[in-house]
Order: sequence, then structure tokens, then C-alpha cells
Amino acid sequence: MKANNDGVGDAACIAAAGGYAMKMYLCRKCKAVVQETGNPDAKGCPAGGLHDYTYIAETGPKLYLCGKCRILVSTFAEPAAFGCPEGPYHTWNLLGQSGPMAFTCKKCSVTIMAGGVPDSKNCPAGGLHQWKKG
Repeated sequence: MKANNDGVGDAACIAAAGGYAMKMYLCRKCKAVVQETGNPDAKGCPAGGLHDYTYIAETGPKLYLCGKCRILVSTFAEPAAFGCPEGPYHTWNLLGQSGPMAFTCKKCSVTIMAGGVPDSKNCPAGGLHQWKKG
């Protein structure tokens, strides 16, 4: 199941998973982010061979962006720091809560679905994000 940030409530995510909490995993080779209730299938990594998945965190409403690898995840708390494809550790930045409004940064081109204007600090392209709604 591919990760999404569509603002679906936590209870809905758990219910969709048959009562089990969804967990987010990141492939350190191809940067794929997936949501599963258990270990994801490692077959078919576009970077060659098997995926090299690392557990990030339980799926939740907080949007975090890694300033190094530019992976966007939606979790309950700050994700695990280890396993960044661009170095040993992620540099996670909290952008805000997931929601129904689309925002795109003019500098780094990251697009998120948030409940309000995302935090501007720590754009991976340098300086502050320049968010545009829509």
C-alpha cells in the first residue's frame, strides 16, 4: 500500500488495516515509502534486487519531511532517525498536520496535503519553504 497524506483520520487508517495499526517503511535503495501492518514485500525494487526496507514509524496525522532525502511521511511522532538513503541519519522537520488543502513549495517542489499553512522552516533547497496553496 503506497503512502498517502490525504488527511484520513487515524481511526480510519487502523480500521482499514483490519484493526492493526499501519506502519510506514522506507526503502533505502529506491526511496519508496509504503504503509503495511507488518513487514512489506521486498520483491521488485526498481533500484535492483530486493527492497531494503527500514521501519520509520506508525502512520499518523503529523507530516514530517527529511531535509536530506526529501522523503515525506505522515506519522504520530517524529520518525526514526536511522536509515536515510542520503546518509546515516534523517533530519526530520515537522511541517504540520495532514488535511484537505494542497500546498507546494516553490523552491523544493514538495507537495503536501495539510490542515493549514505548513511550517516554513528548513527547506531542503535552502532557507525557508515558499508555500503556494493549490
